[in-house]
Amino acid sequence: MGVVSLAALTILDAGPVGQVDAAHAGGFDHVGLRLQPLLPTDQKIVGLPEREAALTGALARTGLGVLEIGVFPLRPNMDVQALSPVLAFSHRIGARYVVCPVEDDDAPRRLETFRALCDLAETCGLRALIEFNPYSACRTIAEAMEIVRAADRANAAALVDALHLSRSGGSPDDVARHAAGMVPLVHLCDAPPAPARGSKSEDELRKESRTARLLPGEGALWLDELLDALGPQVDVSVEAPSARHAHLPAAERARLAYEATAALLARRNG
Repeated sequence: MGVVSLAALTILDAGPVGQVDAAHAGGFDHVGLRLQPLLPTDQKIVGLPEREAALTGALARTGLGVLEIGVFPLRPNMDVQALSPVLAFSHRIGARYVVCPVEDDDAPRRLETFRALCDLAETCGLRALIEFNPYSACRTIAEAMEIVRAADRANAAALVDALHLSRSGGSPDDVARHAAGMVPLVHLCDAPPAPARGSKSEDELRKESRTARLLPGEGALWLDELLDALGPQVDVSVEAPSARHAHLPAAERARLAYEATAALLARRNG
């Protein structure tokens, strides 16, 4: 198994510095951060010296490594070069991956955008990962791998999110068939059984993803089979935001995520 990290979305409300402190208190030795704001509530860090210093100080104080940086959706007319500051800062704090959902239905254009992002990320020692989900312009693992292969960049790869794989109608067999050796990172969570295809709207799927995930081992997903398909070197990022835990302090939510994941991995290794 690669490293085990806490994804930013699990405790997004804590902000990057709070995510570092909570992940450390919860037992993790790596953390994922959202440094490219996506939502109006996301905190801006890069370009603000005091906030940059607070974040680098928190990482130094806790000794945590940084696994992934979000989020860089591929959009029409995306200004890739404008991302240089956040990618450079991500490199300075030791990040490995940048996460790229797809929000452009124009296949040739989004491919060129992704190639440009890969080229820029390469200058910062980062891998660019396509993330598919059923409410985006890249809905399945097969579509994600088509983009990765067409990009023809050494640092291009895919990210598999357990919930998105399930809700897109996919399975661990699809991971083994389409993406062998091309998925260095998994977003791990659990969920109830997948609903019938088409029974949930895109808005409902988005809400489930952001507020109704279960911790690893609490649901019905095939997590053992998924980890088998991904292989022993895959890095694990626990992404399990849940409204039922939202009242808890961020450190307690991180502890619950760590303990559930550790129990799952210990059982596999036992």
